[in-house]
Amino acid sequence: MLEAACERAQSVLLDQVFFGLDAEKYLQFNAMLDAPPCANVGLERLMAVKVPWEIN
Repeated sequence: MLEAACERAQSVLLDQVFFGLDAEKYLQFNAMLDAPPCANVGLERLMAVKVPWEIN
């Protein structure tokens, strides 16, 4: 029973992280990954916040 549950859980997780692309879509996907990130004001503000354990 445990083995079947583990196999099913693995199958569900693999379905969520694996996707297939044709050659053209693969090239487009790689180009998006290689492109520099766009400015993100919210992320910059979040990263500027000092974490409590580093505040002196």
